[in-house]
Amino acid sequence: MIKKFIQLFLIILLVATIIYHVEISQFIVKNFIYHNYAVESIQNNSYTQNHSYQFVQTTDDFVAEDYHQLLNIFYTVLDSGEDSFYFFCSEDYVECTNDVKELTPAGIMEESVLSDLNNFVHPYNTYKSISVTPNNFGKVKIVLEKQYTESQIAFINEQIENIKSQIEKDGMSTRDKILAFHNYIINYAKYDKERADNMDDPKFANSNTHTAYGLLTEKKALCGGYSDLMSIYLYSINVPNIRIATKDHVWNLVYLDNEWLHLDVTWDDPIVETGEDLLLTDYFLISFNKLLEIDNLVHNFDESIYPEAK
Repeated sequence: MIKKFIQLFLIILLVATIIYHVEISQFIVKNFIYHNYAVESIQNNSYTQNHSYQFVQTTDDFVAEDYHQLLNIFYTVLDSGEDSFYFFCSEDYVECTNDVKELTPAGIMEESVLSDLNNFVHPYNTYKSISVTPNNFGKVKIVLEKQYTESQIAFINEQIENIKSQIEKDGMSTRDKILAFHNYIINYAKYDKERADNMDDPKFANSNTHTAYGLLTEKKALCGGYSDLMSIYLYSINVPNIRIATKDHVWNLVYLDNEWLHLDVTWDDPIVETGEDLLLTDYFLISFNKLLEIDNLVHNFDESIYPEAK
């Protein structure tokens, strides 16, 4: 029935183009064919959190009326785990297409606001690459390549359950469970200093140490690997969390006992000149004030994006 209805409008479009004016045909495409059938209901996967934050909120309205709504749409799509989706720019939001292009620069994606939105969703729903294509009628298509494959997710989940069986004991508080996992990661893996010092070296092109999968398989990690694995574990025990990112670092922000606390596994697993393995708890579930007291340089994040972290 819908197919026949669309065919009818295509015939009307053709007649309008021939008899009247091209603007009429554009009006039909824009207001009838696209707007009536464009946006389908978003489908959430099992890793969707559906949490709203001060910077960005989930939405069920996929027509962007302003920049904030545009961010909400992108965030909702990421949080859902969809591989592709499309939405519309409102006719009144004249800067929408330009804003979409600025959100998805052709250069370094790590410096895009979208990379910050990645930090608000479950690591399994984060993107490795993203393609965003707007057209002249205000329709915007998003296509995502996920950071983690299905086989990697299955492997990580199995390993986390194995670790939990080793470290979690009856009667442990949530804080104690997080500490036990924090200590396990530090004892299991080392910081991948060689890759960190040679990020542009082609020999690291296939390295996964920036991910939880790489930490578990290579027993070494960059800050992204530490923070992703901790985040996945926290979600597995139903502890809300996000990742905070600066230009040079990423760590966890954890909601526990009605407050947001900082947790940096990377900095609790330092590299020392003697080669000695150290296990610290200096950055284990600490307040914002304590974080600034210890370090206000590397952990100097954008408070407008992560106000919960203050």
